[in-house]
Amino acid sequence: MIKGIWSALLILIVFRVSAQTDSSLTRSIDSTVVSARIRTSPVAATDKGIRFDVEGLSKLPTLFGTTNPIAFIKLLPSAQTGSELDSGLHIQGCDHGHNLLSIDGAPVYGSGHLLGLFSVFNPTHFKDMEYRTGSVPGRLGGSLDMVPDRTVPDRVHADLNLGLISFQGTVRAPAGKKTAVSLSCRRSFLNEIYGDWIKIDNDPFRYGFGDMNIGIVSTPTDCDRISADFLYSSDKAAYSFNEMGLDANGGWGSALGSVGWERKKHGLRMRHGLFISYNDNRADILSGFGDTHLFSSILNLGYRGSVSWKDWRAEADINYFDVLPQDVSSTSGTFSYGNPADRQNAFETMARAIRSIGEYRGFSATACIEGVWYLSPENRSFWFLNPFFSLKYNMFRFGKLSLKTGLSSQDIFLAGVTSLGFPTEFNFMAGKYGDVQRSLYSSLAYNLDLGQGEWMIDAELYYRKLKNQLEFDSTIIDVLKNGNALDGGLRKGDGWNYGLNLSVHKQSGALTGWVGYSLGRSLRRLEDGHVYPSNFERIHELNVAATYSRPRWDVGGVIIAASGTPYTPIKQVYLIDQQVFCTYGRRNSERLEPYFRMDLNFNWYFRNDGKVTHGINFSVYNVTARENQFFWRVQIKDGKYAYTPFSFAIKLLPGIGWFYKF
Repeated sequence: MIKGIWSALLILIVFRVSAQTDSSLTRSIDSTVVSARIRTSPVAATDKGIRFDVEGLSKLPTLFGTTNPIAFIKLLPSAQTGSELDSGLHIQGCDHGHNLLSIDGAPVYGSGHLLGLFSVFNPTHFKDMEYRTGSVPGRLGGSLDMVPDRTVPDRVHADLNLGLISFQGTVRAPAGKKTAVSLSCRRSFLNEIYGDWIKIDNDPFRYGFGDMNIGIVSTPTDCDRISADFLYSSDKAAYSFNEMGLDANGGWGSALGSVGWERKKHGLRMRHGLFISYNDNRADILSGFGDTHLFSSILNLGYRGSVSWKDWRAEADINYFDVLPQDVSSTSGTFSYGNPADRQNAFETMARAIRSIGEYRGFSATACIEGVWYLSPENRSFWFLNPFFSLKYNMFRFGKLSLKTGLSSQDIFLAGVTSLGFPTEFNFMAGKYGDVQRSLYSSLAYNLDLGQGEWMIDAELYYRKLKNQLEFDSTIIDVLKNGNALDGGLRKGDGWNYGLNLSVHKQSGALTGWVGYSLGRSLRRLEDGHVYPSNFERIHELNVAATYSRPRWDVGGVIIAASGTPYTPIKQVYLIDQQVFCTYGRRNSERLEPYFRMDLNFNWYFRNDGKVTHGINFSVYNVTARENQFFWRVQIKDGKYAYTPFSFAIKLLPGIGWFYKF
């Protein structure tokens, strides 16, 4: 009785009486009207992080009519904007290799198409994507998980998109009353349309990509769900460097197969899954002096399982790795060798016990203890205990506070000559070349709902201490000379990331979007004792994303303004035996010019009635045609050498696309 009285008083205090409007949902309780805004934004906060409605992202600007889910993550203040040529995802100052990218929890290695401009995640195949900034099992950084649609439709659904450089389509169909199959395909035709226009320093560049997704879901009983997911992606590129008489071509690809079983009954929930994930990279450099070949690969076999009951949860992960770090062979007159890199086999197990405590007087908490055993390729054993604790305080109309802290470990590294998505990046395991990476993570966050959920204000302070970090410090010439990318090319050290993320998000109404600002440092200290910023650090970054929707059309825009990223300057350039050699200044002691970009998007719907969505898309990438610098390089032209910044050859990229969904 007393509990019911307090509940009634709470309703009267917290909710105001209001008349029903077009953007409100109302429910009558006697003489009191409880009002809550209908969420129209594709972004929603959850207990674990942020959930994106992938379909809703189509209202934000696209490139050539194609949506890249990872690009929209970079619009949040917690993820640093790289550049058009940075395929990595950097969450709160972490390296790309510190973060987990997955499909329903199964890891995907090599997630980028076309220098990171597109990802291997076909947006029409997935329903949601879940984004987390805190440490996740087996990684020091955050995660991005693509979530397929696990419902069984009652009819055939299709989603078709045709842009200037690619076609993509998804078909979902029932296979009986309790089973559904989804098939998605995408293929580029960049060379057919833009082949004569795309050049690097006036030399021809050819590129093509394709990918395929298959999803199967079955619900044999009301308590059970069985699912399977498959991914295959392939990229091919070719470049002729006429000034040097070189031809370079390469290819890279990823594959994933996973099966899962979920059961819910009598408050008990179980999930079990098996997966196999593979990625390889191949690059060939051909010249009159000989041929050089680079190859790397990673194979990950794994199991993930969990059991939860009431406030308790147990999780387990088992992983087997078969890794070939970058293998270099050459038949040139200058460098001649064929010593293959050592193949690495490693084993990892993780077990976690999690206890959640429900809200009491505004307080709620979660505690976790994780045990990790890792067996390195050299048969060395590593044991770790990683505790985690979070405390939340609900101040109701005054907002929520959240405190998180914990330890994490990671035994896989990602390195490479560049982070551009070229096939020169590779993985290797902890052991001979470096100990298991460790991290201490802490954050304090504040969230406030305003206007019956119409507005959301977020602020987060974070700090992450990193141990046993490895930096790849070799150039492509060093790799070709040594014949082994890991010999002499690694620098050991530690690091730390810290900063502040702020955002204001409008979640309902015709106009939705957010403004985000981040102030952060990502610092590393290597063996020489010097402290320097990481390659992708942007101290200041401002992001604005907004959409305005009407029944027959919608318009969207994005503005990004950020500090320049660091780079290591070249002090001297000289030529010895027809080879270019450089002497460098202090590591990452200079910065590129500040980054600025504005994109626009417009969708016109010929039909949009809930059954059929049919229309045309217009987009403009980099509306102001600003020449954003990507890096500095030594340019060779007509026998002369110059040290110049590199920018996009095409400054402004208009796009048009057609879409049809039923």
